Amino acid sequence: MNKRWSVLVLWSLTAASGVASAHVAMNTDPELPAAQQPAPIAPAPVTFASPTPVVQSLPAETPEADDTTAVADADVADLDKSEIECVAKVVVHEAGNQPHKGQMAVAQVIRARMKSGRFASSACGVVKQRGQFFNVDAYDPPRNNGRWNTAVDIAKRTLAGKGEDVAPGALFFHSAGASFPKRTRVAQIADHTFYR
Repeated sequence: MNKRWSVLVLWSLTAASGVASAHVAMNTDPELPAAQQPAPIAPAPVTFASPTPVVQSLPAETPEADDTTAVADADVADLDKSEIECVAKVVVHEAGNQPHKGQMAVAQVIRARMKSGRFASSACGVVKQRGQFFNVDAYDPPRNNGRWNTAVDIAKRTLAGKGEDVAPGALFFHSAGASFPKRTRVAQIADHTFYR
């Protein structure tokens, strides 16, 4: 005798009670007499625990701590505003279209030159050295936008000696397409290559 069975289980969940029940529908074998057909199975209630809402707090979007957060007032209290402005102008002019890391690297070149003994010991002295940058006194970038605010923050952080060195020891940089064969390459960040 060939028995053919198919079972369909239907689950329903009552949201208010949290109770699910299974309804079994059976297709019987038409070749079997009624006495030999399987007995229907009564639906069995299944209880589920009340659903608990999942609440997950997402971390606040915060910039990388060492790279983009504002410097504390105490860290910059002794910084000369004209020095901050000189560095900020260079950051905007030379790297305003670069990623944050590239802007930091440009500012850090000025700081590295200040410490090297081969250049001036002040930021404005380094920036205004003949043949090195551009005429920062004649350059007046817009100061009412995020680009300027970022450049000022980078200048403050750099002059205060804060933040990770992104191109350690770099004293020079230029556009990535040019070469500087007599210098040791330190890093390439976006459109700039940095050298010692």
